[in-house]
Amino acid sequence: MPVSFILTWSSGAIFVKLGLKYANPFTFVFLCFLLSTALLWGICLMSRFIYPKTIKEWGYIVVTGLLLQAGYQIFYFFALDQHMSPGMLAIILGAQPIITAFLGENKTRYEQWFGLFLGLSGLILVVFDNITKPNFTLYGLISAILCLVCITTGTFMQKQIHISQPVNMAIQYSGGILVVSMFLPFFGGWHVQCNSTFLISLFWMALVISVGASMMMYFMIQKGNLTNVTSLLYAVPPVTALLDYIIFKNQLSFMAGLGMVFIIAGLFLINRQGKII
Repeated sequence: MPVSFILTWSSGAIFVKLGLKYANPFTFVFLCFLLSTALLWGICLMSRFIYPKTIKEWGYIVVTGLLLQAGYQIFYFFALDQHMSPGMLAIILGAQPIITAFLGENKTRYEQWFGLFLGLSGLILVVFDNITKPNFTLYGLISAILCLVCITTGTFMQKQIHISQPVNMAIQYSGGILVVSMFLPFFGGWHVQCNSTFLISLFWMALVISVGASMMMYFMIQKGNLTNVTSLLYAVPPVTALLDYIIFKNQLSFMAGLGMVFIIAGLFLINRQGKII
């Protein structure tokens, strides 16, 4: 499952790149949420899943979704809108596994700490060419930090949710779509140029990434060690770079290749003494 998750999740950036040629970011996110939510509720209605029994449980799941889904994506796009480079944003978000290791309940071994910092170093090398001069605004930096806070806090909260994942995700995405729809008028409004490329990109992001890959991630969060699971995200930028090279023929730099070696070594050290799930 970890390999399937990395390959699937890494493909997201490629399809987002294609989709954003024909729609603004918030319209694209809104449509992804809409399709994902409809599919998940359809699965729930056709199955006999157990639903949350109390208002407190419903509220906890909704808040978790607002952090992991709506909050993360809104602040991610807002940071980019405020001229934060994708590379710099990736480095800030790369602190998540280290923060998780500090705050998590499981004891982190010395070799895992070394692996975490080795992985972060590799991430910096992979995105090095994408790091421009720091011309982002204060709002961009704040948004990037809030993005990190949202995904880290949401991951810890998700660990405590034990209902079936389709129900959990359907509730979370329902809350997410409401929040994103509130922001839509302030970020370019409704803009879509519908064609086959856009539809392929949209359906891939909505069904394969937002449902399939996210369900794999939630399952690993529920069953595995959070430090091990979040460290998998180090592998996403290099795999995305490889896919970018294969699909768009964009050149891979020596630094990116060296960074991939660092990340592979880091993941080996982090997960050497046990399975991720």
